[in-house]
Amino acid sequence: MNQTLFLALVAGAVVLTASASADETTGTSQQGMAEIEQLKQQMAAMETRHDAEIAALRNENGDKWLTQQRADEIREVVKDVLADSETRSSLQGDGATAGWNKGFFLASPDGNFKLLINGQIQARFAYNYQPTSSRNPATTNQSQSNEYGTELRRVKLGFAGNIIDPSWTYLIKMAFNQNALVVGGDQTTTDGAVLEDAFIRKDLGNGFAIKSGQWKSNYNYEESTSSSAQQFAERSVINQYFSTKFIQGIELQYEAANWKATVNYNDGGGNRNVGVVSTASAGDNNVEWATAGRVDLKLAGEWKQFKEMMSFRGSDDGMQIGVAYNWQRGGGTNATNPAFIGNSDGMNFSYTADFNGRFNGASFFAAFLGNSFYSRPGSAEAVGSYGAVVQGGYFLNDDVELIGRWEWLDVKGGTTSNNTVASSINAQHFSIYTVGANYYISKNAVKLTADAGYVSGAILFANGLYQQSINGADYRTDQTSDATGQVVARIQLQLLF
Repeated sequence: MNQTLFLALVAGAVVLTASASADETTGTSQQGMAEIEQLKQQMAAMETRHDAEIAALRNENGDKWLTQQRADEIREVVKDVLADSETRSSLQGDGATAGWNKGFFLASPDGNFKLLINGQIQARFAYNYQPTSSRNPATTNQSQSNEYGTELRRVKLGFAGNIIDPSWTYLIKMAFNQNALVVGGDQTTTDGAVLEDAFIRKDLGNGFAIKSGQWKSNYNYEESTSSSAQQFAERSVINQYFSTKFIQGIELQYEAANWKATVNYNDGGGNRNVGVVSTASAGDNNVEWATAGRVDLKLAGEWKQFKEMMSFRGSDDGMQIGVAYNWQRGGGTNATNPAFIGNSDGMNFSYTADFNGRFNGASFFAAFLGNSFYSRPGSAEAVGSYGAVVQGGYFLNDDVELIGRWEWLDVKGGTTSNNTVASSINAQHFSIYTVGANYYISKNAVKLTADAGYVSGAILFANGLYQQSINGADYRTDQTSDATGQVVARIQLQLLF
């Protein structure tokens, strides 16, 4: 019972007592009873009104205040969760992070352990026209002037990162090869997946580092630049001729603000995934020894600008020059392998010099490459090979780039001027002119490339000095030295993750 009700009852009792005293002599108690009943009704009405007012005040102030308080508390909790989710996608107890940064990654909170997963797909339509005439007669493996169709030029999956601390880094990359299907009863595949990179690198501090394992040699700039960062659907045929591709060995590296250098001892250009002892070669090494090195000088810009062949709009100016060599002594088998001159008996000394320019929406690249194949058995004539590549691009807007390339090869000496056996030491001379365009849907992550090339002269080799095939570039070997007019057109869609 509240205070108001109590006061009302006390007042009623006082009135009742006064009424009873006044009416003792008259005997009129009925009037007092009526007055009490009236007071009860009034008190009931007052209590009802008081309860209604309390309820209204509670709804207006109490519940509303409690609801606002809960909302503020919830907002703080959500804010904390969102802030934490920026650095992790899994609520592990050790705080490990995961997400995307130039690839999908998993990492420890201190950064000492990291795994980066990335991949590449290049889906291509290619067309090759090779004239069939008396100068370029058809053969059993080149029965048609027109070859065309779709292909998966590259499908790769890579794993990179660091372990123990950021100074210990690694890279493992697998590639799924073209033309690996053996047509048979069970359609068995051979060499469908091939190991490309597999190396360990240790940062020694003060600009020095050491690397061991298998990696793509940085002898020539065009090859060492990733296939995902090329301007054309494919690297030049000249690159295929001179490229040492993957090597196995150990390398010392040094990088300063404006120059960097590497030198290594390796198993020879193009010799990936080989062991020291091989029954196929009767225990002989593919090469007796090999070494390679490169020096780059940065004249302007940042090193990262030269990891891509193109220069997007808004980029700063950059210039770089480089020189490199690859020198190796082939295995002592007293034979010349026309498909793999680098492993043949004799000495191969390859050298190159290149220049790169990067500007706001424009790029330029030029390289000269050479090789001398000497100290051949039986006092055979030395073969000198010389090549050049010049290419560039210009952006019409933020997404569309026009591209053009000229490449040239001249081989002097050699075995024969007629392509009875396709070989990189056949005497030959040709130029290739290629034009095209890129549409960058999301820079190099998703881009569409279209280009077309014309050959002036005859291509008389199928594999370069270090066994790199021209078929990957969709070109074919010509049959005679006076052949000319081969045409290649390509449309390619690239996706990186």
